[in-house]
Amino acid sequence: MKSIVTLFSLWMMASHVVAEVRPYALEVLIFARPEPVHSISELFPTEAPDGPEQHFDFDFALQTNYQNLRALPNYSHVLANEASRIQSQLGGRILFHTRWVHPLTEGQANNPWFRIQGLSGNFSLDGYMRWSIDRFIELDADLRVSRAGVRMAPDGTSIDEVYRLSEFRKMASADVHYLDHPAFGVLIASEAIEQASE
Repeated sequence: MKSIVTLFSLWMMASHVVAEVRPYALEVLIFARPEPVHSISELFPTEAPDGPEQHFDFDFALQTNYQNLRALPNYSHVLANEASRIQSQLGGRILFHTRWVHPLTEGQANNPWFRIQGLSGNFSLDGYMRWSIDRFIELDADLRVSRAGVRMAPDGTSIDEVYRLSEFRKMASADVHYLDHPAFGVLIASEAIEQASE
């Protein structure tokens, strides 16, 4: 009888965990401005700060379906028009644009950081994101965009400017969200995915 109770308890716990997984199609578009606003009072480090100690490469996670992440095709992008306007009207550089299925769970601190990277022209992206869900979708972002060869050191060598955006955001899935920085921007779209009933 005791073993039956134990098995039932484990089954209930597993069912509870499964019930907390809420899959969303997430889309992130990160772009660099052609000319960052230099009026900001910011000291530019010569190199990017260290990232979270524990993290996973986002591209590898998509390729291996880590934690059931699944890449979605480019034709499904809902921010495609925005990407075109950023390039044609703003002259911006697209550093990262991906849409994927992400099974979201509660507890931001318990979810892994994912490292994302991108390169366009003399701009490069090297940052980290992690996602969870409670009443709203929750995003932790620690993003760094570097602009190469725009400043000179006293000895004549070129110095990269490293711009950093660190933000926590709660987001309603019905809206497109924007994280703003004088040097770059982040657009985020999300859509709940209905789970098949058994």
